[in-house]
Amino acid sequence: MSAFADGDYCGCVTQLEPVLGEVVRIGGSHAQRELIEDTFIVALMKSGELARAHAMLDARLHRRPSPRDTRWRATAP
Repeated sequence: MSAFADGDYCGCVTQLEPVLGEVVRIGGSHAQRELIEDTFIVALMKSGELARAHAMLDARLHRRPSPRDTRWRATAP
């Protein structure tokens, strides 16, 4: 998270990617865990990895509708 806060989006992607599948082990609410995934998606978009961001957003939109994810998907062509 500090890499994201510092504007090091590539570093944020590198640090979060290996642990995304383990976030549920941290505990907390679904919303708190989704915040980690949101941070990862935005870091992907800001680091120019749009195809990967699109894939994650598409998967989430397939699971459930979200105006915000739809907006993010549209603004990161």
